[in-house]
Amino acid sequence: MVQVKKAEVEQAITLAAYELFMKNGYSGTGIPQIAKKAGVSPANIYVYFGSKLDILTCIYEKWFAERLEDLKLSLKTCPTPREKLKKIFLSMWLDFPAADNGFCNNLIEALSAKGTKEKYSSSLRVSVEQSLSKMLGSCLPGLKPSQHKTIATFLLMAFDGYALNYHLRDGTLAAADEIDFLCEMIFAYEGG
Repeated sequence: MVQVKKAEVEQAITLAAYELFMKNGYSGTGIPQIAKKAGVSPANIYVYFGSKLDILTCIYEKWFAERLEDLKLSLKTCPTPREKLKKIFLSMWLDFPAADNGFCNNLIEALSAKGTKEKYSSSLRVSVEQSLSKMLGSCLPGLKPSQHKTIATFLLMAFDGYALNYHLRDGTLAAADEIDFLCEMIFAYEGG
């Protein structure tokens, strides 16, 4: 008999998992806990998701996309390219790592877990780099698209470090003066 997937069941699973990941972290959350909180059986979870990492990936992609969309909208209110660039760095290195009790650290935890044999698609990283590259193009028009991509990769790699640092060092994030310094270096390189 074929099982029919229901949107409300999938939503209950992802909401339960999101709350548990925020509270207990990836390693501290198990499929039985998610199932209990969602009001489904553990076996039923596998009708909707192949693994706990699949659940996290589904949640994380939406979570990150929402933040990037908010960032894009907020850039429209920045009157100068310098303010736009600084807003991008502040969001990536301060706001996102701290959001929702450091939720982003869950993906780092999941991917670095000993014995993880599950496949992780790089599509999220690629998508985020592309979005950041476009945003950077709007505030650094004097640089080539390949340079926007390089800065986007750098932003994203450092983001992972700040997310981990936030988790390990009780909320420690990038310093605003360090971000100012880096932004000024980029503008000096661009010639702006």
